[in-house]
Amino acid sequence: MDPIAKKLKAVVWEYADKDFVALGQLRSRIEETGRKFGLISYSDLVKGVQFHFPNIANGRAYQIDTYDWSGLDRRIIGDCLGYISYESYMKAGFMASALVIARLESKPSDIFFEWMESLGVLPNLKDETVLAFWVEQVKKAHHWYKYGKQI
Repeated sequence: MDPIAKKLKAVVWEYADKDFVALGQLRSRIEETGRKFGLISYSDLVKGVQFHFPNIANGRAYQIDTYDWSGLDRRIIGDCLGYISYESYMKAGFMASALVIARLESKPSDIFFEWMESLGVLPNLKDETVLAFWVEQVKKAHHWYKYGKQI
């Protein structure tokens, strides 16, 4: 097993693996975006998704307010995107969450790239390294979701 896969397998997911219905909705939106060779904003990704976590509101529906993101909201979406990237990496060798961007910056959050560095996917956080990595991941995701195979 490669070192990145090993690190991903060792992650303890706080939220993602506790609501497979919401996770499926997020995954489907990312897949649909990829099939269309697009990118999706964090807000559009979570809009209307109801999360049900046993450790939040006793499992009652929880919805992210896309106009007022809280720290909890960021942890939930980060955990879910991490899990979806874990799945895509294990299956096809790319990070699916590269297709999810901050609307104002038109790229994933800095936290995404910092996580990639901590996994050993990125050697550093220099702008040119980050951009080259992101472009590569987007191409891989688009190709996988559109044609069902790796490039």
